Amino acid sequence: MLQVDESVLKDIGRGFSVPAQPSLLLELQEKVKQGEPNLDEIAELIAQDISVSAKVLKTINSPLYGLSRKIADIPKSVKYIGLNGIVSLVTSDLIRKSFNQQGCSISLESFWDNASNIANTAVFIGQKLRRRIAKEKLFTLGLFHDCGIPVMAIKYNNYQQVLDFAEKNPSEVITKIEEKAYQVSHATIGYYVATSWRLPPDICQLILRHHERDFLAKLDGSETQLAFAILKMAENIVHQHKYFRPSSDWQYLQDTIFTVLDCDEYDYQDLLEDLDEVLTSTR
Repeated sequence: MLQVDESVLKDIGRGFSVPAQPSLLLELQEKVKQGEPNLDEIAELIAQDISVSAKVLKTINSPLYGLSRKIADIPKSVKYIGLNGIVSLVTSDLIRKSFNQQGCSISLESFWDNASNIANTAVFIGQKLRRRIAKEKLFTLGLFHDCGIPVMAIKYNNYQQVLDFAEKNPSEVITKIEEKAYQVSHATIGYYVATSWRLPPDICQLILRHHERDFLAKLDGSETQLAFAILKMAENIVHQHKYFRPSSDWQYLQDTIFTVLDCDEYDYQDLLEDLDEVLTSTR
């Protein structure tokens, strides 16, 4: 397992504006730690935040869940989504609201819309290819994998230029470009944010390593490699739909990803067609 030097994490804590974990999430996590969490108490806690409640209701009634009847209250939503799913959903909504556009050198609305597209695409891929991996895990990974980017954009006024350079030079790994410019990468900062927000350790590790082009060099059949493969495919699909060209990592990982996901180019094209309408509606 890749580790980040403790001194690096301390430097990030001192030098970057990382949003503090909201009190609602802290309370939610404390209730989850209980031996047998009470879903009614969790629902009551969530219902106190109107914005989060609206997000939960919007999600449960979205095509992602495909319900025939509309659910209009939080307790039913919590019980249907489940404990892990509701924690993931609340966390994703709170982190999105924790960043302020003022002083940020990229468009946060565009960033989070793109992250949401990747998260939902990852869930779709997992279900379509019948991979046995929790959809809340894929959603959380898809939403948070680049969460270090807005932190970088708040710190550095010229960060958009670095992103533009990386986009024009796909042969270079973006984290290496960032390290040359700033001595730190968004993957490392994302790891710091994820651990600060107490995301599951395996998701934190994937955030740290999601730009490693040799991550699948030695296949081990693990759920971690499966989640990585789904994330990178989702990244590429969303990027290709938006820019009409593959993402920078795709050409280095495509063949191995197909192996891990037990699919081929025909299956991939089917995914593209199925997702085209969904992604077009989010533009």
